[in-house]
Amino acid sequence: MADLLELLVSATASGCVYGLIALAYLLVLRPTGVINFASGEWAMMGAYAAYVISDAGGLPPILAIPAAALVLAIIGWLTEWLTVRPLVERGAGHLAPILALLGMLVIYHQVVLLSFSEDQYPLDGPFGFGRIEFGLLAGSYQDFFIVGATIAIFIGFWLFFERTVWGRSFEAVAINRRAAALMGINLRMVTALSFAGAAAIAATAGVLDSPRGSVEANMSLPLAVQGFSALIIGGINRVEGALLGGIVLAFAEDLTRRYAPIPSGLALGVTPVLLITFLLVLPNGILRAKEAK
Repeated sequence: MADLLELLVSATASGCVYGLIALAYLLVLRPTGVINFASGEWAMMGAYAAYVISDAGGLPPILAIPAAALVLAIIGWLTEWLTVRPLVERGAGHLAPILALLGMLVIYHQVVLLSFSEDQYPLDGPFGFGRIEFGLLAGSYQDFFIVGATIAIFIGFWLFFERTVWGRSFEAVAINRRAAALMGINLRMVTALSFAGAAAIAATAGVLDSPRGSVEANMSLPLAVQGFSALIIGGINRVEGALLGGIVLAFAEDLTRRYAPIPSGLALGVTPVLLITFLLVLPNGILRAKEAK
């Protein structure tokens, strides 16, 4: 029982990281309709930014998190300004921004490899590597910190989308850009903020996850796939769905890896199998999009 409860704590922390990546997808998808597969690269770059800031800059790990998020927010804003906005303003097809962001994904990855090579770098958690125990429920400091930080972030974004005028403007732009513009909504500002916010959230996910392993260039692809899968599983266009999908996916992965009578390598197939299953059986995810209600 103790082993199972400790596994559930670790899986919840992993699910929170997946949920944050899914939220980064959602922040771009909701007002623009664009799927940004560079979210995993943003998470990886955020981890590298935190490593540089804490190692070279000497900032404590707890301050490296918002600093890395700020750096990636600027990168996200520049990405929208240089690659997506020109295409949208010239009336390019819906697929063009997605392809442009795929190109940026490659550029991001190569820049990191040229700057840091393929070496792995350690990144300390804000509270070290100790453990917290509540009876049979136990986990590392970092696991509980991830869960707490993720809950705070999701509550903040849920309130933003559901209780603020700016959040409603994001949804209005997603429904009809032309009508939103006629209502006085600044389309450029909404789109720029969506990319900046998504990059900051993805960076936060990368920084939170890295102390559980290491900072490396190859961490981007798994996070991108798991975050996108979490978004599909939980429900597209639902903030709470991103977190729910991440936790469901992480539980499926960890329980399969620990208890299923199969080679550990086959557990890597849990994510694509679950993604395909939901696309075929429940394409709207566990929580239906509000437009479907």
